[in-house]
Amino acid sequence: MAQKNSMPIESFKKLCDFNGTVYESKKGNEYIKALSKIFELNNTNDKPFTKEDILKQPKLKDFTFDGVKDFEYICKLKVKPLNITKEGKRKNEKLQAYDFVSEREKGIFNGALGVAYIFTCTIEDNEYIIKIGNTRTTFKKRLGSYNCGVVNNWRTASTTNIKILQSMVTTREELNLYLYDCSADKVSIEWRGIKSVPFATPKTLAVEDIMIKQFRKQFGKKPLANVQANATEVEEVNT
Repeated sequence: MAQKNSMPIESFKKLCDFNGTVYESKKGNEYIKALSKIFELNNTNDKPFTKEDILKQPKLKDFTFDGVKDFEYICKLKVKPLNITKEGKRKNEKLQAYDFVSEREKGIFNGALGVAYIFTCTIEDNEYIIKIGNTRTTFKKRLGSYNCGVVNNWRTASTTNIKILQSMVTTREELNLYLYDCSADKVSIEWRGIKSVPFATPKTLAVEDIMIKQFRKQFGKKPLANVQANATEVEEVNT
């Protein structure tokens, strides 16, 4: 069955190298160059970041704000690039979680309703800060949102989702995921004697706001993948 609203298959192939068996996404500057022939990459928010960009970012160990201590390392995230068979069957690029610290951390990833998070990337034993964000859903659902940032959704997906997923395709580096679990602060509202389902606390928004403000205070800039106009602007309910 044909996929709806899809680019022509030849456009996808222009973003790939053929390895003798399948077409797979290019990487690095070659991938960005190929993207630029299909989409306008007019500003930083549109253009995926590279490994060279990561190496210019502040290191996690140098971020001195005490709030960092409340974030717990959970797992790694890696990207599976776009893949096209000789017959033209396409599998979209996708971020996947793996190597959880334990079942406990996996439970937080899957079930904690409302978390703040930090993405870092380790290159040659240096851990660089990539993004600070929050979600009032579970992180499992947030990862699903990031996976909407496939190249086929370039004109419809959120800027944040495109930025993260396409940058991971570009760099092929792994991300380290840290979460601050705010689910203990979730709230339920009673109205006319009936109690609602639990809702995530707005604390996640506050934590992200404070973390980014302190980051900017110390380093004079936002984290690499924080593409919002300012620290308190959020895309939908996830950033």
